[in-house]
This record gives sequence, C-alpha cells and structure tokens, in this order.
Amino acid sequence: MKNHKEADTESKIAMKKDAIQSSDESIQLYKDEQKNLQEKLQKLNEKQQD
Repeated sequence: MKNHKEADTESKIAMKKDAIQSSDESIQLYKDEQKNLQEKLQKLNEKQQD
C-alpha cells in the first residue's frame, strides 16, 4: 500500500497533467479561431479589390 505522501504527489501530478491538457486545448482553440479570422479577413480584402 502506498503511503499518504506518495499518493498525494501522484494526485498533484495528475492535476497538473489535466491543467496542461486543458491549457493545450485552449491554445488549439485560440489558434483555430485566429486562423478562421485570418481567412475571413483575406476574403474581405479580396472582395474589396474586385
């Protein structure tokens, strides 16, 4: 059986992994949104040039 300190450390590691994964997902959403906005801006610029 694991001691309390070891279990606590594993718990903290798991929470940090979750936080990192959540952060990575947020960054990906931000990048996707940024790409989307750049494409819209490019289309608007093309329409203005026509």
